[in-house]
Amino acid sequence: MMGAPGLAAQAVAMAARVRVSAGIAANVPLCIYDLIDRWFGDEVDLRFQPIPSLEGMYSRQHDGTGIIVVSSDRPSGRRRYTCAHELGHHLFKHQVSVDELVEEKRDRRTNPREFLVDLFAGYLLMPKLAILRAAREREIDFSRPTAEDIYRLSSYFGVGYGTLLTHASRSIRVLDEGSADRLARVTPQSIREKLLGFETSRDLVIADTAWGPSRPLDAVVGDHVVLPHAAIVEGAMMKRVGSVPAGDLYEATRPGIARAELGEGWSSFIRVECFRYKGMVMFRNLEESDEE
Repeated sequence: MMGAPGLAAQAVAMAARVRVSAGIAANVPLCIYDLIDRWFGDEVDLRFQPIPSLEGMYSRQHDGTGIIVVSSDRPSGRRRYTCAHELGHHLFKHQVSVDELVEEKRDRRTNPREFLVDLFAGYLLMPKLAILRAAREREIDFSRPTAEDIYRLSSYFGVGYGTLLTHASRSIRVLDEGSADRLARVTPQSIREKLLGFETSRDLVIADTAWGPSRPLDAVVGDHVVLPHAAIVEGAMMKRVGSVPAGDLYEATRPGIARAELGEGWSSFIRVECFRYKGMVMFRNLEESDEE
């Protein structure tokens, strides 16, 4: 049985191969949904279903194609990581995988196959070069990061707060485990409440002027998005609800695609999907009709 170092080497190599094939540099984040839709659309059918008991599942068909189902009941960061995890099952030619809720299963490190695709997901979504570059652009010092620093990075990479902590400390080792343990005691909900000034059970996306064009802003109806102060938003999908120290605060109100810009130096598309979306990946941001 292959040990952890061997599995890690396989995961790193496969993640790098995918990025090179798709023409995505190792120092920028990516959208896993776009990657699958554009580069694996002929061999992977990606769908979303509101399944409370699951993270996701993968099934390999007789012709070598695969079906990935991701639970839209899970938080946004969890869904993207799960999607990359299921893509790993496809690329490593696994047959069937049903991934239950993280809280309900044992440590994946006891299962070599699950450990392998977990590592692959981490290296694909959060390469070391990309993490270090993002931290440098935001003047984040990994020797003494705050919980808000880690939340901003996780928002940029589209993953969960705890997922980034684990990857940064255990896989790419840019964060010592003592700091990771300290920061893990801070909940994402408490960070959101501190940044917003009010309680919310929904996601918060924090965009800044260092947010590059490699990954659009993605939100679900009901989520909050912080944009740089004075940014202009075009589109009826976002409603400005106030201002916080980090920027102007918006709420995602309806599915569709909007655009935000700040002068000529910064812009980003904002893609909004409905809550508990059910359907194929390419239709997740389809606008709702105003007709009855």
